[in-house]
Amino acid sequence: MKKNELSGLQKECYDCRKCKIGGQMIGDKNLSNVFSNMNSEAEYMVVGQNPGAEETEKREPFVGISGKMFDQLVEEVLEMKRGAFYISNVMKCYTPGNRKPFVNEVCNCEYFLDREIKIMQPKAIITLGGPALEQVTGIHGIMKHHGNPIFSPRYKIFVFPLLHPSPLNLNDPAKLELFVRDLVLLKEFMDRGSKP
Repeated sequence: MKKNELSGLQKECYDCRKCKIGGQMIGDKNLSNVFSNMNSEAEYMVVGQNPGAEETEKREPFVGISGKMFDQLVEEVLEMKRGAFYISNVMKCYTPGNRKPFVNEVCNCEYFLDREIKIMQPKAIITLGGPALEQVTGIHGIMKHHGNPIFSPRYKIFVFPLLHPSPLNLNDPAKLELFVRDLVLLKEFMDRGSKP
C-alpha cells in the first residue's frame, strides 16, 4: 500500500512544474526533480535540504559526497545501513548553482513532504542541517538544537536534528566530533523507542 502511494506521489513530483526550476535541463538531461529513495519499509525518515548535481544524475537523494560520508558514519556508529532509512529532501529540485532554495520554492514543495510523512508514518524524522530542521519543526538554529530531540507540532512526531554531513562540516575536526557525538545520542534515542 505504502509503495503504491509513494509511486503515485513520485510521478506527481517528476511532473511538477510549480517553480521555474521544475523540469529544468541539467546538461543534456531533464532530471532536476528528485523524489526519494522509495524505501517504503523503512521505520525512520531522513530529510535533507535539496538534491545536488549528482543526485539529479542518479535521481536519488543523498548519493553525492555528503551522502557517502553520512552512510559511512551511520554504519560505523549506528551499525545501520542506508537501506534502513527513507531518505528525502525538503526541496525536490536541484537549485541553480546549488544555491539555497527560495521561500516560494520551499512552499511549493511542502505538499510532497507532508504527503511523504503521512504515508510513511516514521518512528522519527532525522533532519540534516538547518533548513530541514526549520521546515520540519519551525525552529531556527541548528547549532543550538543539534543532537536534541524536538517534537514537531506540525507532524506530531519527534525530530532528531543533525548537522549536515557536508565536507565543509565533516572536514572540520570539531564539527566531525559533534556529528559523531550526535549519532551516538541518536542511537540512544532510537534504543529508547524514539522518545527523549
